[in-house]
Amino acid sequence: MKVLITGAGKTARELLRRLGKFWDVTLVDKSDERFAYFKKMKPVNRLILGDASSNLVLEEAGIDKTDFFVAVTNRDEINFEACVIAKKHGVKNIISMINDSDNLQKFRELGVRTICGSFMIAHQIEIFMESPMMLITSIGEGRGEVMEIKVPRNSPAVGKSMGDIRSKDWLVGAIYRKGEIIIPHRDTTFQKDDLITIVGHSSLFKTIAKIFTLDIPKFPLEYGRNILVPVRDEQDIKTSIEEAIYLTKDFKASKIIFLVSSGAVYTGYEAFIQKIIQLADGRVEFDIKRVEKENKLEETIIEMTRRENIGCVVTNLYKLGMLEKLIGTSKIVDLAHRISCPLLVAKKRFPYKSILVPTNATRAAELAAGVAVDIGRIARARVATASVSDPAFMASKDSVKWAQTALRHVRQIGEMHRFPIEEILLEGNPIKEIVNTAKDFDLIVIGSSTRGMSILKPNVGEHIIHKAKSSVLIVTS
Repeated sequence: MKVLITGAGKTARELLRRLGKFWDVTLVDKSDERFAYFKKMKPVNRLILGDASSNLVLEEAGIDKTDFFVAVTNRDEINFEACVIAKKHGVKNIISMINDSDNLQKFRELGVRTICGSFMIAHQIEIFMESPMMLITSIGEGRGEVMEIKVPRNSPAVGKSMGDIRSKDWLVGAIYRKGEIIIPHRDTTFQKDDLITIVGHSSLFKTIAKIFTLDIPKFPLEYGRNILVPVRDEQDIKTSIEEAIYLTKDFKASKIIFLVSSGAVYTGYEAFIQKIIQLADGRVEFDIKRVEKENKLEETIIEMTRRENIGCVVTNLYKLGMLEKLIGTSKIVDLAHRISCPLLVAKKRFPYKSILVPTNATRAAELAAGVAVDIGRIARARVATASVSDPAFMASKDSVKWAQTALRHVRQIGEMHRFPIEEILLEGNPIKEIVNTAKDFDLIVIGSSTRGMSILKPNVGEHIIHKAKSSVLIVTS
């Protein structure tokens, strides 16, 4: 197959590296400075010195007998004139590089296949900056795109069917879910963590990104509309209620449900109720419910999160005895796994101006990061993530790499929501390092994947909850 290439630059060089022995190449350029290099390339049989926009030069190069004409000079006007000549000589396969996207239309009107390098590069950079989690491949001369998107848990598409959100301008070609490929139909429902493949026009990626990945913050509303506050003693009133009111007002929850334990009856039940009313009245809507049996408080909390549309439980620290401290009892983490929403351990560190997310590259940590970003967007707070590797004297390359990977996972969550997350790489004892770092933060968001086990090591999360001065939100997977 005979091919005529105009322009002995980097593009021609890269192309010739890919062409096999079956190609017969003639190369035209107005300068012979690069000819020495191209003489060594096997597909090149002829080198013609001259102006690529000259009919005489192209006739000398054998344009009448060429199968493919490739215009890759660095000047669009030269490429265009060369393509016009190729058209007049009846060349059927013509392709041209374009340096300025403003010239695309006139090349297309000529019927020439075009590649605009600056447009494609700028477009890919724009896509990356808009949505780094989205993988996109251009098709149809850059006019269309195949997009691959992972659907996050709080995507507005979750729970909706193809019929609900389909468009004539794009279509979902496939869904990769739990190791299986699904060819979607009108009734197919999107689920969190679906990896979906979309074909559409190149101008639609922002719209598609918004539909599948970006949404307004949803904490705590994605879990439920109400805040539940167990009230056991005077300490609960002092620490939990004010933070629960802040959470309700600033995060648009509907109301607070105060669950007063029977133990409060013996320490002045009416006084408890009066203090609750004084604190909450006129600031938030609230209900007061009573637990008749003290030993049923925890079971009642669990049951209410499942039937009262609870978005978050706000509680004070559980008091641990000496034996419980020694054996590492995980009372709070255990309760967090038994309820159906996040659990906030209030320590009166509100409003939230700074949020810390310890991470270890697990699903629970990513879930916590998503919640932290949600809270950060609502509260306009600084969000940082911290990962702890082994101490320097015993740290291996794998330990440091693991910690860096953990930070990268959270960074991607922030990028998906267009929210900056600071990265803090620590080394040493996880409890000590996280607690020490958290001194500068109002809220810690911890992800927990196993009952009685924190995101880092068994019971580390519980120790952080008790030792940190910050309020702590526990999110379970």
